[in-house]
Amino acid sequence: MKVGHKIKKPEKLNLVPILDSVFIFIFFLLMSAQFVDVYEIGSSVPMTKEAKSDPQDKDPLNLTVEVTKTQIVVKTGLRSPASRTFAVEQKGELRTYLLELKRRHPTENTMILRADPKISFQNLVTVIDGTQAGKDSKEKLFEQIVFDNNGVRP
Repeated sequence: MKVGHKIKKPEKLNLVPILDSVFIFIFFLLMSAQFVDVYEIGSSVPMTKEAKSDPQDKDPLNLTVEVTKTQIVVKTGLRSPASRTFAVEQKGELRTYLLELKRRHPTENTMILRADPKISFQNLVTVIDGTQAGKDSKEKLFEQIVFDNNGVRP
């Protein structure tokens, strides 16, 4: 005697509850996301610039300003680097030193800025303002600022 087994067709999956839960999860994620205010520094520096290929007889200034919480280090030179350190409170002395550098290198107008990630945004803007010419001064200092993303190296 043969026992007949009927082959049952597999039931189709009901995806409606799964899609409902995914939709609710996406809505929950969007509502719980934190929105962050983004600040930008206004600058008149162009994003790209063609490099000039004229040979130079003397070393470039290669001005680098490193800003930490306690001090500001000004480094100059490429082949024979020199540096000078200022306390954060010595903004007048820093400005005088930068004016002296500009008088010795009148064609240079680029400055590399390295900042410690732990300093406040307001302190960084204050240092940048100190490296620019005053409003009543006709003399321009270092107008092009290049931000170094690596920060201050120990």
